[in-house]
Parts: sequence; structure tokens; C-alpha cells
Amino acid sequence: MKIRSSFESKINNKTSQTFKGLSATTKYVPNCFAKAAQVAEKYISTPEQKLILTLSSLLFLPLIDLKFANEDKKIDAAIKSTAKPIACGFTGVLIRKAFIEFANKTINFNKNNIIKNNFMPQALQELSKQDMSKAVKMLEQYNTTLGTIVAMLFMICFSNAKIDVPLTGDLQDIISGVVKGNKGWLKSINDVRKNRVQKIKNKADHRKQLFNNIKSKVTQIYNEIKEDRFNKKAGGEG
Repeated sequence: MKIRSSFESKINNKTSQTFKGLSATTKYVPNCFAKAAQVAEKYISTPEQKLILTLSSLLFLPLIDLKFANEDKKIDAAIKSTAKPIACGFTGVLIRKAFIEFANKTINFNKNNIIKNNFMPQALQELSKQDMSKAVKMLEQYNTTLGTIVAMLFMICFSNAKIDVPLTGDLQDIISGVVKGNKGWLKSINDVRKNRVQKIKNKADHRKQLFNNIKSKVTQIYNEIKEDRFNKKAGGEG
């Protein structure tokens, strides 16, 4: 894998000081920035970065829309910019966290399985024999990177369409029911829940009807073929 070989080259490169961009000791980075970078590197990973972006969006975007959007679209724009960070942002945080935790559980020095054997860089396994503490730290960074990449692929291929979009729509309807429909939160949530259940039921009924139509058509074709063969056989015997 490309990411695996990339990490191996960094491990084998004796002049490489860090996995995360600028080294804290470089002369081009002011001391306060270097210390902030060290704190961020220790406590902030991709889920935390996504959470910070989500909370920032949730805090500022609705206010910006209420201030600068067209007069007749201010409320709708603010509702959308409130619903989207909640649906997409927190979903992204959970998915990233889940895949990183899965990588940490399956790719470590204490286990020997097909995932570890195929995804752990060989250079890390060799480093663990010389300096286990350094190898563990590098493996944690590797798992974070790998988990984030897999999470992004999962979101692009599945969760963006199947989770984020419908959840954003439902949250918009809930907030709109409270703000524009003068409903209580529980009433608005219950109405949206009923609509969602009905949509799921309608979709299931549509699929069932489609299946029945296909089944009926196949049965009809089979009976016609069977009848045609019977008539030919009867005609031959006659």
C-alpha cells in the first residue's frame, strides 16, 4: 500500500524529524507556535479537528446568514446552516473516531492477524525491536492517518448520501417546525419522525410492488413457454 510504503520511507529516513509537517525545533517556527504545535500534536487528532470545525460552523454560520443573507431567505439559510454542521459534522467526528479506534485495536504489536500483517509497515516492526516506545508512537500516528483515510472513503461512498443528506433534511424540518411553525420541540420531532417512518414504509411498499411485478412477469413468461412446449408436443404426437 502507498501509505504503508510512505511511512516506511519516513521511518528509514534518519533526517526526518516528524510525521506532522514542520518540526517543533525548526528555526522558522516561533517558540510559542512550536509549543502550541506540540500540545496540538499530543491532544488533537482528526476527530478533534473535525469537532472544532463543526462547532465553529455551528457558532458562526447561522449568525452570518442572519446578517448577510437576502431578507426573504435569512431564516431558511440560518436553519440550513444550523442543521448541516450537526448532521454532517458530528457524523464525521464519530466515523473518524470509530475507524481510528478500529485501526488501533487491530494494528498493534500485541496482535498477529491478517490486517496487521498486510497493513503494518515492516519498518515499524523492525523498529519495535530496537525502540518500542518510539515504535508505538509512530504506529499511533500511522493508525490515525490510515483510519482517517478509510473513514473519508467510507463517508464519500456511503455515509454522505445514506446518513448525512437525510439527517440534514430531518433536522431542517425539526428546526423549521419550531422556528416557523411555532411547534414545540417534541411535537416537531414527532412529526418529522412520523414523516420519516412513512417515507421508509412507502419505499418498502414500492420495492415490494416492483418485486411482485417482476415475479408476475417471470411467471407469465414461464407459463407461456411451458404451454407452447406442451402444444408442440401434443401436435407432434397427433
